Amino acid sequence: MAQTTIILSVAALILFLINLKKTGRHIEGLKSGFKQFIQIVPVILAAFIMAGFIEVLIPKEFVRNWLSKEAGIKGVLLGTLGGAVMAMGPYAFFPIVASVMASGAGLGTIISMITGWALMSLSKMPYETAFIGADFYVKKLFYSIPLSLTAGLIAFLLELIIL
Repeated sequence: MAQTTIILSVAALILFLINLKKTGRHIEGLKSGFKQFIQIVPVILAAFIMAGFIEVLIPKEFVRNWLSKEAGIKGVLLGTLGGAVMAMGPYAFFPIVASVMASGAGLGTIISMITGWALMSLSKMPYETAFIGADFYVKKLFYSIPLSLTAGLIAFLLELIIL
């Protein structure tokens, strides 16, 4: 986490200096960034609170039977389905995934959950259908299911063999 913070801070400083030298609109950029920060803080706070509750509320037996490495393919299937039905942005999704992972979910489950969300999240359906068409959405969904399952299965197998 510290490494990511350092990298992002250095990148922000470099962009600040470039903006200062080339456009002189560095203050405007700071104001815009702060405005976005204020808008997203409530979402992030709620997501972390939700993630904490999920981590505490998920029974260990459920994780062991349905989501862990020992659950096998069941976990991959549930991960794909769970990721697909989570209609939320990354600020809410990833803290929830982290809490499921901290509860003991297997790598295959987590990978299939992330790929299911990235490829099939219900939050994208209205936009894809409206802008690209329902035919595209159905085809994309049809192709995305095996991709998500395959990613989860590969991760599951690697976890069994390597980890």
